[in-house]
Amino acid sequence: MKKLLVLLLIPCSLLGQELMLSVSKNPVAVGEQFMIEFSFEGDAKDFIGPNFNGLRKLSGPNKSSSSSMQIINGKVTSSKTTSFSYYVSALNEGTVVIGQASVKSNGKTYRSKAGNLKVVKASPKSKNSSISISENVYLKAIVNRSTVFQGEQILVTYKLYSKINLSDIQLTAVPELNGFWKEDMEANSNGKIEVIDGVKHKVWEIKRYILTPQKSGTLSIDPLYTDISIQIKNKNSNDPFRDPFGFFGTTQNVVEEVSSKTISIEVKDLPPGAPANFSGAVGQFKITSSVDKTSLDANQAVSYSLTISGKGNLHLIDNVPVSFPSSFETYDPQKKDKVFTTKSGYGGKVTFEHLLIPRFRGEYTIDKQTFSYFDTKSKSYQTINTKPITINVLEGETDADSYYSSDDLNKLSSLQLNDIYQNTTLISVDDKKSNNVLFLILLIVPILGLLAYVIYHIIDAKNKANPILRRYNKSLKFAQKRLKIAQKHLNNNQKELFFEEIEKSLWSYFSNKFNVNSADLSKDTIHDFFKHNSISDTVSTNFTSIIEKCEFCRFAPSSLDAEDMNNVYQLATKVIIDVEQDLKK
Repeated sequence: MKKLLVLLLIPCSLLGQELMLSVSKNPVAVGEQFMIEFSFEGDAKDFIGPNFNGLRKLSGPNKSSSSSMQIINGKVTSSKTTSFSYYVSALNEGTVVIGQASVKSNGKTYRSKAGNLKVVKASPKSKNSSISISENVYLKAIVNRSTVFQGEQILVTYKLYSKINLSDIQLTAVPELNGFWKEDMEANSNGKIEVIDGVKHKVWEIKRYILTPQKSGTLSIDPLYTDISIQIKNKNSNDPFRDPFGFFGTTQNVVEEVSSKTISIEVKDLPPGAPANFSGAVGQFKITSSVDKTSLDANQAVSYSLTISGKGNLHLIDNVPVSFPSSFETYDPQKKDKVFTTKSGYGGKVTFEHLLIPRFRGEYTIDKQTFSYFDTKSKSYQTINTKPITINVLEGETDADSYYSSDDLNKLSSLQLNDIYQNTTLISVDDKKSNNVLFLILLIVPILGLLAYVIYHIIDAKNKANPILRRYNKSLKFAQKRLKIAQKHLNNNQKELFFEEIEKSLWSYFSNKFNVNSADLSKDTIHDFFKHNSISDTVSTNFTSIIEKCEFCRFAPSSLDAEDMNNVYQLATKVIIDVEQDLKK
């Protein structure tokens, strides 16, 4: 592409209004027509044009105005641009100085700065008014940084610049971008005007990506390829009846391929010494944790949220391991993204929500959670922590089947042991007949106790010969008791109490049936004991599925009607019968 010579003009002002000079082409050929334009942000009047020494003025000044409106964060802003244009042609080779122009606005005079225009010798191409796309249109890849660490994000934007009017733009090949994790962003397809080296260009964003390098070394940002189409009017000089004003001339569509250049990105390895829990997060982050309640009854649900916020490769953070008290039943976390794009990459936050169900009363602490990342600002590894959270779990409903924590059991045991006397006082007795009777009684009672103990074990051994009967008498009784209570809640349409009783009936049945300590109750334990006792997989799955259904119906809004609740009741009754039948096989 032919390199443009520099044209001096007023730079974009950051402080206020100004009169800005631009040309449609630079350099120009002798005899070639082009446009000179003076633009002012706002209303302008009393325009005084420049000195056109070395140029032939064909028309002008031609006044025009345009306005635009934007809505940003709910705020409406508008702007107006007033332009004064001339159509001119160059007379001789050399450098032409375009003099100052001036306008008045709000009682103040604004002047442009003079600019230099390069005039070159006319060529056959320019005499025939032929247009070269490659000389007037180019595609450029722009990156916000060219040296990064592995995992650090890069924003690449492909922009198309044109000094001429285009009829069509077609993508022919998108970049492969090997070695990068690529996220396609929405590009601003609306063209805008930019003045580059004194020449007005129409600029379009063709593609925009956020790239995350997956390996170190020199990586290439591949070119983007487009087909550019323009319309050229045909002029037949041999036709005496051709339209001298160009109203009825035919046009020709010219297509040419334009591509951007390859850009090299230097990707550096992350430094050694990464923390053990570092999982590849790169950027600047913060971490917080919270619960929706700090005091609740046993078997109620609590939501624990872990949030990572900041700027960086948030979208690549899949999960952060969290350790909870062993007596909490946990579910897989749900990930919620609120991520947006910035000029440097991704920003926002990622939240992992955990549903927890504490099974036993007591005071529990969810320890602080740590998260490590590589800070691109300090170029070092950082480890951040959440604050510990204490949850007070109350006893909940008090009945014969309430769960006790291990601390409660230790307290009960210690109270029982304290009732035992540790010191014994011996008393001497006389050798009397009554004392002899007492001696015989004390001698016979232990023998009778031992005999009763032996008889009890003989009877117990007979019962063990029929385990179905022994287990049935103990476990089925409690399950039937709870199912009757659940039936009352069903009749009263008390949904939460109904599902609670169904769930407790199944847990109580399993605990008593297989002599499982309440501290060891879990769905995995159910599957293990059922499998060990030759209970079918179908029955095992149905058993745990009803428990899960009850848990979610208790802790989440439910739209189940009485017929659906009755179906759950029938399934719970049936699954207990199925377990009993499998045990008899």
